[in-house]
Amino acid sequence: MSEKSSRVAEARSVASALLDDLESSASKIDAALLRAKRLARLMRDTDAQLWLDFETKGYPESFNFSELGTCQKYAAASGRLNVAESKYYKQSLPKLEADATSEEFLMSTLKPAASMNSKAKDFLEKSATEALMATQLKLQNTQKQNFSHAKSLFSSIKSGIHSYATDVYLAIELGDIAQDIFESTRDEIDNFVRVNASKAAEKLIAINDRMAENSAESRTAALTSCRRLLMTVADSLFPPRDTDWTDASGKPRKVGVEQYKNRLIAYISENTESEGNASILESDLAYLAARLDAIYEKTCKGVHVDVTKQEARLAVIHSYLFIGELARCKKGTQPQP
Repeated sequence: MSEKSSRVAEARSVASALLDDLESSASKIDAALLRAKRLARLMRDTDAQLWLDFETKGYPESFNFSELGTCQKYAAASGRLNVAESKYYKQSLPKLEADATSEEFLMSTLKPAASMNSKAKDFLEKSATEALMATQLKLQNTQKQNFSHAKSLFSSIKSGIHSYATDVYLAIELGDIAQDIFESTRDEIDNFVRVNASKAAEKLIAINDRMAENSAESRTAALTSCRRLLMTVADSLFPPRDTDWTDASGKPRKVGVEQYKNRLIAYISENTESEGNASILESDLAYLAARLDAIYEKTCKGVHVDVTKQEARLAVIHSYLFIGELARCKKGTQPQP
């Protein structure tokens, strides 16, 4: 098991235990917060680490809500923050828990008049003034309100931690499902590349090397390699022709060396039984090729292209999965040049 897989497996276990802690009235919130911070660390979630640190130690006198990043939604939904009025509760969650416990104890010491025995009530009726009775009732109502507010606020903010733990747990579960699906697809693609486009494997290795360098230039180079990858696959599946290829609508298309997109469309058209699936694949290819061609053309002109890590990663995955879609096409006789 890789280091990342081991870390994710541990995070799943921690998230499950954290949910049990939060759903158990016997568990103290400080222990749950420590477990939540461990979960955030395992998930490499810096936003959650800052948010949970505030929940553990208390919030500063002034801070920008946006500092919480993706976790601002949990703090706002729980009532910790009032974004519209730029207000927030500064007390730590353990302090709010202690306040709620204290208010509950104080409320229990103030027995309402209706629960007193007859001797006590006779004494009050004879000895207390109406003003004293009114004060006593007011004190009882105030204490009830204090307890209700403290308990409600504590429970609400605690539920925010619960929502975070639930979202993380579900994300991990979804990731596992996606990984299983991707692994299955990967086997399919690897076999397809080996049988039909073995030279494409070299391009995949080159793409991986470029991505590992993690620089703006290397990411641009990776996407350029993605374009070469599609060209290599096109060369194998539908070699270049000097004569035009006519599509299903009767339109002639150039299928020379540079027209890799048309050649892939030709392969899809001739090897896909479903017209609807063919149209979807053509649209998918058009979107992918437009992105890769734009970067290639700018690179050829010496124009700097700013590609983010996320954009590059998605383009690489998109290219890889598109090959997977080609692998699912009905196998037919490959056209000859």
